[in-house]
Amino acid sequence: MTIKHWINGRYQDSSQHFLTLNPASQAPLAEVARGEHHDVAAAVAAAKAAFQGWSATAPARRSQIMRKLGDLIARHAPEIASVETKDTGQVISQTAKQLIPRAADNFYYFAEMCTRVDGHSYPTPSHLNYTLFHPVGVCALISPWNVPFMTATWKLAPCLAFGNTAVLKMSELSPLTADRLGALSMEAGVPPGVFNIVHGYGAEVGEALVCHPDVRAISFTGSTVTGNRIIRQAGLKKYSMELGGKSPFVIFDDADLDRALDAAIFMIFSNNGERCTAGSRILIQRSCYAQVVEAFTKRAMKITVGDPMDESSIIGPMISPQHLAKVRHYIELGIKEGAQLLCGGVERPDYAPALDPGIQAGNFVWPSVFADVDNRMRIAQEEIFGPVACMIPFDDEAHAVALANDCAYGLSSYVWTENLAKAHRVAAAIEAGMCFVNSQNIRDLRQPFGGIKASGTGREGGTWSYEVFCEVKNIAISLGQHPIPRWGVS
Repeated sequence: MTIKHWINGRYQDSSQHFLTLNPASQAPLAEVARGEHHDVAAAVAAAKAAFQGWSATAPARRSQIMRKLGDLIARHAPEIASVETKDTGQVISQTAKQLIPRAADNFYYFAEMCTRVDGHSYPTPSHLNYTLFHPVGVCALISPWNVPFMTATWKLAPCLAFGNTAVLKMSELSPLTADRLGALSMEAGVPPGVFNIVHGYGAEVGEALVCHPDVRAISFTGSTVTGNRIIRQAGLKKYSMELGGKSPFVIFDDADLDRALDAAIFMIFSNNGERCTAGSRILIQRSCYAQVVEAFTKRAMKITVGDPMDESSIIGPMISPQHLAKVRHYIELGIKEGAQLLCGGVERPDYAPALDPGIQAGNFVWPSVFADVDNRMRIAQEEIFGPVACMIPFDDEAHAVALANDCAYGLSSYVWTENLAKAHRVAAAIEAGMCFVNSQNIRDLRQPFGGIKASGTGREGGTWSYEVFCEVKNIAISLGQHPIPRWGVS
């Protein structure tokens, strides 16, 4: 199978290609077009040429197209989920039941939003002031490798709904589902040039795209290192940067511990642990620390690691051999730093004989649990992006907040307590873009998504998507009653 660029409403090949591999077996999945500077230039030119017509399209018509695209994604969800699982290693139970259906919801939601874009009025005795929102123009959308299809749609839906045009770059590690998104967009009625896809490597495609002078806005999800480099290189544009995370998951001794354990297990081991909002620093009040650590470890040891196409698998393979090596390195580092490894480790999981022997070549690692972690250890400060939990004890509320904030990142956070006043205090005090109280990460599409500190800048979701995908204009109309200085009149 060969995956081509999608430019100006049709597939276009490249003179060079790269292989994308199945992370569960390391078998080749497809040859993918390896874009170059001229491919980026062609895609941006197509998007720029299409902008005037698309931005002038009535919101009601754009809404119809967005809804139809959502319907097409929902109809093809099993097929898209299968491709996504093979390409990323994310288990089929999550891609098919959560991630791809969520992608359809993104288009349904912004199909409604685009007909309701309104501003504010500020009347004064002398003027009527009001605001208008205009589309930005050509937008660069850069999606990560861990949940590529869903993240691409959460960027594309508001971008197109508000009248912009787009050039999408998927990660070279997980490019396959974008191919279906291009074809489905055309079937839904998106005009040629409004949505374009260029595949390739960051240094060859990503850099050329974000630095192109006709690109007016950048929506990026990925590492903090890459995000900083984009801002340095791209110059004055609109940005949404959703970067790394090392989110605290705070459990007080008055919490519903059974529910807290359910959520803690889910937030570190779902999506193979490869999620920016993972609750990877589990802060537990000392009075219940031993109890929670024991129960958490017992449950982690029962988690099924295996073929991601198997409905019973909870954790699939890491995305690449290089990322597997990184995760293993941090497990080894945690042992050297003096943390207590309670389960997991760097050994390759030993599967049942019924599983395809070829799967043993995959990028698998056991879910690993460290106890007695010091918050200053590297395993507690640096984003591992894998199924590795760090259990950290705290004494009281002030200590919990201090530990939660003693980190470079600030994306998400989780607080578990039955004390309502305490919940409000701690949620407000934690330095993070999001806080979920007595819950896992369940984000309504109307809420802002994004982080602070090293976790990024800007917000997307609901009307917060205006920040990156709209320009706001103030209009002041005189009511003809105010004096105007008459300089230079004798």
